[in-house]
Amino acid sequence: MHLAADIANITVATYNRLDCTKVCLESLRNHTRQHYSLTVVDNGSSDGTPAYLTAEHDAGRIENIVLLEQNMGVACAYNLGWSLVQAAYYLKVDNDVEFLRQDWLDVLIHRAASEQAIAMLGFGCNNSGLTFTPSASAAPAQENDLLHYCGHVGGVCLIRSDVHERLGYWNEDYGLYGEEDSDFGLRARLAGYSNIMVCQRERPYIRYVDTLGADFDTYQSWKSEQRQRNVRAMFLLNDALFKCGFRELYVGRKYIPRVAGAGYSFTLDKEYVRSLAELQHKYTPHLSTILDSAEFKAINEELGFNFWY
Repeated sequence: MHLAADIANITVATYNRLDCTKVCLESLRNHTRQHYSLTVVDNGSSDGTPAYLTAEHDAGRIENIVLLEQNMGVACAYNLGWSLVQAAYYLKVDNDVEFLRQDWLDVLIHRAASEQAIAMLGFGCNNSGLTFTPSASAAPAQENDLLHYCGHVGGVCLIRSDVHERLGYWNEDYGLYGEEDSDFGLRARLAGYSNIMVCQRERPYIRYVDTLGADFDTYQSWKSEQRQRNVRAMFLLNDALFKCGFRELYVGRKYIPRVAGAGYSFTLDKEYVRSLAELQHKYTPHLSTILDSAEFKAINEELGFNFWY
């Protein structure tokens, strides 16, 4: 990790979908006023993405690129970018995001700096209309901006360094594509934070271009399959473990990156794997009983997890 003078560490993870990546990076470059350090981690794309990223890096338009030989998964790629540049703010940006306003990063940093109770911060609106009231000491929001509560933040997610120090990384238990953002949002709420989206309907800050490319339907099917499997295999267990206090809210790295030539290789953290295996062995046989128990239902009720927003 090195210390960046830039105020924000922005990481974009890519896996194919080159058309989306081009729109994302070009809009990021053209619609960002704040200083930032940009890292793009590619998960072994086969559609020309590595060549494009290399050319952009050589032209000075991307500070850091990491071209992984194999797909290590979303969480692992974003964690690598998180660890490479030390900064006051970390931003996880999906490669199907297009930025529309030059003040997008100013708004997120301003709000995160003035509201220490916020862990994850991004853009969007919830369906409930449940709004977050800024503290009295916080500066006013932009005109027509509302702050909406959310369970977690995806797409564009800003996290302060102090939150990272308390909660750790994206959880790498979920394979290639999983519930890492839902997991982080869960841990943040259990730690007493709120997760907030800046809701702007008249002049949105971002939009999604995930339908670009001929492989959209295939990608969506793959993503859906990955998520359903992860929810069944790990997320329900981790949800119970975190809520019941059986697992610490701080989550470290399952895959440890090692510099290998011009790139990185990864080794399993044996202590992480051992600890997780012990938890799975101890609690998986009793998961249904835990989820159906009055005690677990009371935890969800007390902490507001029964209310979807």
